Amino acid sequence: MMSTLPDSLPWIQKVIAIPTISETSNAILLELIAQEFLKYGYTPWYTYSDDGERANMYVTIPAADGTRQGGVVLSAHTDVVPVQGQRWDTDPFCATVVGDRLYGRGVADMKSFIGVALWLLERIDQQRLVKPLHFAFSYDEEIGCLGAPRMIAELAERGVRPEYAVVGEPSSMQVIVAHKSAHRGRATFHGIAKHASLAPHGVNAVASAAEFIVFIEQLAQQWLEEGPFDEGFVTPTSTAGANFVQGGLQYNIVGENVVVEYDFRTIPATNREEVIASVEDKLFNDILPRMVQKAQRAERLSGVPEGSLSSQVSVNHELIAAVPGLDTPEDYPLVSLGFEWVGQEYSDTTSLVRVTYGTEAGQFQQAGISAVIIGPGDIAQAHTPNEWIELSQIRLCEQFMLRVLEYSSRPTL
Repeated sequence: MMSTLPDSLPWIQKVIAIPTISETSNAILLELIAQEFLKYGYTPWYTYSDDGERANMYVTIPAADGTRQGGVVLSAHTDVVPVQGQRWDTDPFCATVVGDRLYGRGVADMKSFIGVALWLLERIDQQRLVKPLHFAFSYDEEIGCLGAPRMIAELAERGVRPEYAVVGEPSSMQVIVAHKSAHRGRATFHGIAKHASLAPHGVNAVASAAEFIVFIEQLAQQWLEEGPFDEGFVTPTSTAGANFVQGGLQYNIVGENVVVEYDFRTIPATNREEVIASVEDKLFNDILPRMVQKAQRAERLSGVPEGSLSSQVSVNHELIAAVPGLDTPEDYPLVSLGFEWVGQEYSDTTSLVRVTYGTEAGQFQQAGISAVIIGPGDIAQAHTPNEWIELSQIRLCEQFMLRVLEYSSRPTL
């Protein structure tokens, strides 16, 4: 027997029907959202990507007395991951109910949260708010939480400061108080190409990249064996990996150019700035000098002018994404409020949830806004073919948002 459909389902279906793959325009979705807020008299403001193709949207619903400071911001990213190469049994951009589940790209991560937020608007209009409610919709979260920092910086410039942030990433409607940092880096090695039979006359960038990959693996192994440890996480240590490599032309040509992209996720006890410093120390104070030495040797062997080859070798390092971790102390008021909003009891003995994936919650916290993660769906379903969410999770999210609304309407004692 099919479960009762959530009241917010029509909104979720509208949101899912608009493909907003990361790095593509989210303008149509933002227009849909904006029109609903404007219908009730609330005007959004925007911050944009460098190319102007994507935007963050922020809306404040002030308290009845006009207050815009404080209150709760409900935050969601608008982008989803691609579906290319995945085998779907339903149209990924048509939210489809099958039994007790809803299928579609983004139903778990995290457009159901957006749909429920839009469903809530009519109910907000019927209440007298004592505290303002804020709504934040960001772009390009899936490729490194790139959009939210611009929006958060604009908050400070506009003098808007919510007291609490709830990021609606899939948490199975549990209160998540901590996650690891998430960093994505790219190291580019430029050597000197040569016929492989004259290898000493060139500089093999592939070999230099391999040194760096081994360094990343050794760093990961050191964390795994020596810690620091935080048993609150499923994987209790920081992690790292060089997961993408591209370079070289052919087996008999000394490799000239190689790109290595790596990822590391640190627990709160690991200093991420120190990790970045160690990466750059390895690249620029160890690997690059050896590449220069090899180039100088090649100059001598080839009889070319000094500096003609050594000036060509290089190492570049880019930190493509740096998502700070989240670590909300258990005694913060938002933690007990979060449990109240999800309808659960909270006490000193409650086991608090920490997760390994990164979110924009750490960016809010870094800006001085207390943050937690609460959202419908299971992260295990995110990014997968036939992405799905239990209908019961959506109904729980509706109840959660109604409780946030009740809190925002509750007279201050």
